[in-house]
Parts: sequence; structure tokens; C-alpha cells
Amino acid sequence: MIRSYALLLFSTTTAFAQAKPEDLIVVREGAIPIILSAPHGGRKAIPDAIERKGEGVVQFVTVRDDNTDALAEKIAANLEKSLGGKPFVVIAKFERKYADANRAAANAYESDAAKPVYDYYHKSIKSAREAIDKKWGDGLLLDIHGQGAEVNTIFRGTAKAKSVKYLLDRHGEEALSGPKSIFGYLAKHEVKVEPAPGSKAEENKQFNGGYIVQTYGSADGGRIDAIQMEFGTNLRSKLNLDATAKTAADAIAVYAKEYLSFAGSKKEKGKK
Repeated sequence: MIRSYALLLFSTTTAFAQAKPEDLIVVREGAIPIILSAPHGGRKAIPDAIERKGEGVVQFVTVRDDNTDALAEKIAANLEKSLGGKPFVVIAKFERKYADANRAAANAYESDAAKPVYDYYHKSIKSAREAIDKKWGDGLLLDIHGQGAEVNTIFRGTAKAKSVKYLLDRHGEEALSGPKSIFGYLAKHEVKVEPAPGSKAEENKQFNGGYIVQTYGSADGGRIDAIQMEFGTNLRSKLNLDATAKTAADAIAVYAKEYLSFAGSKKEKGKK
């Protein structure tokens, strides 16, 4: 009996230690040019990785963005219904305390064991962008996060509009805060958003767009824009999760039909 238990324990430990990066990240190919990334909602340990201490790292955080993984999945399901195709998804199942995918590699992990997981997360986003660029040309990446500063608010992050340069060059400020923008739609449907559409307020410095949107948006060229969405605690509660996902997906669908060429945007057709 003792020998059997020891063999079972050894087998379980070995299987855990042999976990692959693919086991710690949900990656799915899409049929529409939208990417949903959720780097901070995971609950799994990275085998053999040490927890980050963050010495010398500015704004060091290891707290989980609760339910953002589930929120991203639910938004994806709603988008498939409204737009007729699945978005690309890259969702972390690993704990942020072992690796932070929304940081440059130098500040993202402190253990060699975490490197392959971090690299696979970013490889997956790059692959999705390449697929979108090749098939559709223009597209959108939404990086899903959670915040507790204002529990009923969604903060917008575009690195001072740099990560949506292509969008603004093509369609102007209306595409970011107008009635058929994502945040304009949300505000119209009684969701508090910051900055408020129509205001001249700048994005909150704490939530104005991290490494993912800065790296994979259109700041340095290209036609794929990126926006960070910081959902308040109440919006991510289990009680409100379905409603939040439905409203967010509706907002994204309205934006897609107005500003993305794959959805037959009249504005895009008029520019051809």
C-alpha cells in the first residue's frame, strides 16, 4: 500500500514537473481579426519557477486580476454569436506571481523555468497578429485586465493614443470615443468609462496601457490597433460576469462593424 502511494505521488509530481507552456496558456485560432488577451487571471503555478520579488521593478504587482480569464472567454463566446466567427484568444492559466506577461522580459520573471511560458504567451500573440495581417489587414487586440480603484468603471488604456495610431489616422477621435466606438457604446449603455467620451481628460496613468498594447498596437506602424480594458471589481464579480461580457461584446461588435473592414464597414468601403 505504501509502495503504491509512493508510485502515485512520484507519477503525479513528475507529470506536474513536465507541464508544457501549452498547458498553462489557452490559445485558440480565430476566424475574425480580433484578439482577446488576458494575462493576469491565471491560478496555476509554473513548475519549478520561483515567485517574483520585483526588486527594482517599477509598479511591481503580483495580485491576480480575478475572473478576467473567465471574462475573456465569455466575451469571446458572445463575439462569435454576434460576428459569426471566433476571435483569437490568448489567456494565461499561470499565476502572475511567477510571470507577468504584461511586462518586458527583463521584468517579467525571475526564474529560467518561467521563461518558456512567458515566451509562448508572446509567441501566440505574434502569431495571431501575423495571421490577421495576412488574411484581413486591419484588426484589433483587446487586453483584458481588472482593477479595484473604481469598482464599477472600465478604464481605457492606449498609451496616450499611441497603440491606436492607425485607427485615429483613418477615422479620427470618433473611433475611440464616439457613439460607435467601444467606450462610447459602453457609456451610452450606462457603463461608467474613463476617460469619459467627449471629455478632454487623459487616460489614468495607472491604467493607460502596458507592455502588451504598447508592443502589439499600431504605434510603430501596421494596421492592428490595441486597447487595454481595465474592468472594475464589481463588473467582474460572478454575479455580474455574464452581463458584463455581453455588454462588452456588443460594444466590440458595434465597433467592428463600423471600423474593421472584415465586417463590411461602410467607412472602409468608401476608402477603397
